[in-house]
Amino acid sequence: MNSADIKNFVFQRGAVLCGIAHIDRFNDAPQGFGPLDLYPQTQSVISFALQVPKSTLALKTGIPYTVGEIVSLQNSHRMALDLVLYLENKGYEAVMVPSEPYEYWDVERRTGKGLVSLKHIANRCGLGVFGKNHLLYNAQYGSLMRLGAVLTNARLDSDPMLDKEICKSSCKLCATSCPAGAISESGVDQLKCRSFCEGKTAKGDLIYTCNLCRRICPNVSGVRVNTGSEKASL
Repeated sequence: MNSADIKNFVFQRGAVLCGIAHIDRFNDAPQGFGPLDLYPQTQSVISFALQVPKSTLALKTGIPYTVGEIVSLQNSHRMALDLVLYLENKGYEAVMVPSEPYEYWDVERRTGKGLVSLKHIANRCGLGVFGKNHLLYNAQYGSLMRLGAVLTNARLDSDPMLDKEICKSSCKLCATSCPAGAISESGVDQLKCRSFCEGKTAKGDLIYTCNLCRRICPNVSGVRVNTGSEKASL
């Protein structure tokens, strides 16, 4: 088994991107939140991405966007689980890295941390670079990606990291347009962001009511910006 086998496996199941990195690339991971903290026998880190549809960004209602996010999350979990079983059947150990649920949660700041950051995993595996809104960007798919990852004791060849800048130095659209004022150079204020963009329908179901930082970004090409409302209706 080699890196090509891994990529063929996830591509056949709907992934649009897949990259692999040796564990040495994660030596500077935050204490307690690195691959070795989750699975000490990690030799290789596998990252993959599913495409999130962009057409829902232009709608006045946030329901199709919300469902797309939920389903893509479920699909990423399923794909990671399938990959774990594939590796185990080949005689290796493997551990999936779910983005949710959070084990670390700051109630007052409404800030969560995944077991290992999927965005940073994807960056180190060569899938994309960070934009000024602190989302991960790929040249082909913009920020419209749902990420997944698996850690394994299999020794696999690494892919090169991307070193290009995705955002123009003069562009500040995401920060200046954010209705919650949540985006700055230092990061995203999750309390401001979640308080504004996470709502509920009259029935009490979760709905994402804002995706403006994605919708307004020039790097998400071909998306018609709905200027009628900065926050999707419930």
